[in-house]
Amino acid sequence: MERKFTIKDVMVTGFALFAMFLGAGNLIFPPNIGINTGRLFPIATLGFLFTGIAMPLLGIIATTNTKGSMLSFTGIVSKKFALIFNTLILMCIGPFLAIPRTAATTFEIGIVPIFGNFDWGTILGMPLSRVVVSFVYFLLTYFLVLRPSKVIDIIGQYFTPILLILLITLIVKGIINPIGAPGEPLVPDPFGMGFREGYQTMDAIGSFAMAGVAIMSIKSKLTDEKKIQKATIGAAIIAALGLFIVYGGFIYLGATGSIRFKDIARTEATIKLVEAIGSTFGRTLLSISMCFACLTTSIGLMTTIANTFSEMSNGKIKYNFTVTVVTIISFFLSVKGVNNIIKLSVPILSVLYPVAIVLILLNLIRHKMKRRTVYIGGSYGALVMGLLYGVAAINENLSIIQNFLYKLPLGKDGFAWVFTAIIGMVIALILDRTVLRNNEKLDIANMNLA
Repeated sequence: MERKFTIKDVMVTGFALFAMFLGAGNLIFPPNIGINTGRLFPIATLGFLFTGIAMPLLGIIATTNTKGSMLSFTGIVSKKFALIFNTLILMCIGPFLAIPRTAATTFEIGIVPIFGNFDWGTILGMPLSRVVVSFVYFLLTYFLVLRPSKVIDIIGQYFTPILLILLITLIVKGIINPIGAPGEPLVPDPFGMGFREGYQTMDAIGSFAMAGVAIMSIKSKLTDEKKIQKATIGAAIIAALGLFIVYGGFIYLGATGSIRFKDIARTEATIKLVEAIGSTFGRTLLSISMCFACLTTSIGLMTTIANTFSEMSNGKIKYNFTVTVVTIISFFLSVKGVNNIIKLSVPILSVLYPVAIVLILLNLIRHKMKRRTVYIGGSYGALVMGLLYGVAAINENLSIIQNFLYKLPLGKDGFAWVFTAIIGMVIALILDRTVLRNNEKLDIANMNLA
């Protein structure tokens, strides 16, 4: 018998999604935006909220149209495309970028500010202190992830409330006693900077993967598809509200310190900003917040990746095996440090994000969209331009590519892929009408693409 899914259940699931999206690494981006955009921080906030909140929210809602299946979400293009694209997404939100970044941030902002930059020497060329912290961190993550049915409840009931209280305390204190007045912007395009910094959160590309974890939890208590969809959307809205408060608050805090803390690294800027707001007490709150945020995100991402690989392989790749492999890879990469991981992520995310946004928007209207070719044209249209942005991000001295991108509509702001995606859809529709006999429609809403 199906039990009633209460408001408390929706809130617990929403809190868990909030914690998984927020991540500890993500907390270092909003202050950096505020510092660099100064008095124009509201404009930058709009750009960041689009990629850091709106797209993840829409991604979760869109995923409910595929019943929580990441494979069905991207498989509408083709099974081969889904296999390659999903694997790249999972590697980014998993062992190659996001999960190692959570451990690295735990050390740099969670541990060092409290215990100091202790030097225990090196082991195999790696700082021993980092190795020890990462080892303990991933050992704890590993054991929690081996209980996937309990992940959402553990995160939502215990970790997230503590995290929210700590972060809101810092924000309120910074609003009541601001560091100073926002200064002049250091970047020419505040909106574009906010938009692109939102890429670094990896929330949008992870949304259609993380949604599966939330839906799995809800399905353990509900069986009716409409009720599951309604509960998932409710949880997504709660998560989005939490992100709006935290991201918006930290961007404002960064703006108030824009004169005092310019030209320093993201992690250092976040630490100094919080110290200026709450001195030693504030720094301690930040460190504790970071540790909780890191752990909750790592748990959620690892659970998501293990479940999705199991689905993609029809159960051939076992959940526990994936968790073990991801843990080991993440451990070794985490000792490289936050800044190195971020540098590695920029070109990769420049390629993947445009395609992810196109798929999210199209899957939102999945039940009304009757032509599969639109997905194909839009995805590959965005991918072509994303690849150019990715190459340009690897080497900024490639003037030929830079000049080409800058001449395109919105190319200098990083949005030229919008036009190529639209062009790809239009071409696909024209070919579709020409090639398909009798203007045949493909009912993709009910296709089993997995």
